[in-house]
Amino acid sequence: MRLAIVCRQVEGLSGTVTTVLEHARRMVKRGWAVDVYGERLDSGAIRAAGAAPRRLLNVPFGSFFKRRLFAWRADRAVEEGYDLVHGHGDGFRQDVLSLHNCVHAAHEAVSGKPLPTEAGVGLMHELQLKERRFRHLIANSKLMRSELAMRFGIPDDQTSVIYPGHDPKRFNPAAAHKTRAEMRRTLNFLETDVVFGLITSGDFVKRGVDVFIHALSRAAPRLRGRFRALVMGKDKHLGPYRKLVVEEELTKFVTFLPPSTEVERFYGALDVYVHPAHYEEFGQSVQEALACGLPVLTNLQVGAAELLAGESREYLLERSTPDALAGQLCVLAGDADLRRRLGALGPRAVSGRTWDDNFAATWAVYEGLLGQASR
Repeated sequence: MRLAIVCRQVEGLSGTVTTVLEHARRMVKRGWAVDVYGERLDSGAIRAAGAAPRRLLNVPFGSFFKRRLFAWRADRAVEEGYDLVHGHGDGFRQDVLSLHNCVHAAHEAVSGKPLPTEAGVGLMHELQLKERRFRHLIANSKLMRSELAMRFGIPDDQTSVIYPGHDPKRFNPAAAHKTRAEMRRTLNFLETDVVFGLITSGDFVKRGVDVFIHALSRAAPRLRGRFRALVMGKDKHLGPYRKLVVEEELTKFVTFLPPSTEVERFYGALDVYVHPAHYEEFGQSVQEALACGLPVLTNLQVGAAELLAGESREYLLERSTPDALAGQLCVLAGDADLRRRLGALGPRAVSGRTWDDNFAATWAVYEGLLGQASR
């Protein structure tokens, strides 16, 4: 049996890349031959998963033209010889479509304006979704499923909500506690500091890094210097955020770091995880922080907020604003017992959300489609 996975970029540290590699690894263990098609591929990581990288020519110009050309090449490559094709938003010929971004909703949440009609990724999504270029769609949250039903009329019976998984061997309270002292020394955080953190693969605008900085500024007088903040991620427009930190007189309080392959060690340095995204289809770092036993401050526009339970839901905002978030930062900074109570809820909230669980649900989708094809 042969599976083709189509994803234009399979390199780096994003949740999409992790999903592709985790699925490939488990399909190979089931005895399937797996080919991964893309323009930018981490061939070593793909081979380590037991799959074969199939690189397609990269066109370094245009937006919709580049995406449409890739889709055409990928569609031709998977036209014959595969029992299943699993696409990740970049092709038109697929049995299963895993959509990782709701670009229309995200743009509206960030800018307050509709996505420009000429936006390449928006045009691709419209073609895929309006023309139903898939047999079954996997949404990574109920938030995403609702958006797709409202905007594109995708029926529930053609959609499954399957949350991304996490690795409990890497992300757990014991591992976070073990690295805490070392990481705080490395980052020049005092043990008496309350450390807030925001960790992301990138796109600081979407993830609300500006909201986080403004909230820290408004909370600072009440926190009286007894706090630090960590922002981890890659953004090609980092300058304005560094400037904002200077303008808000937070230079000695805020540390920027690039993404790390050992991100689990940095959760150990934190006391509170903060994710004030304007719109986030899931938010893998929220799940990882919960798994590490951290209290999480986020909002209902973040798909992973659906995992929060019990008292933690009392601290969910409808939307994150600097004033509301600043108030929450102060409450948690001043109440260590509350931090412990909320943190203890996290591992239970993500129990049953491992990559094995994610794949089991994905395999159930595959089996259903294979069963339909055999009738």
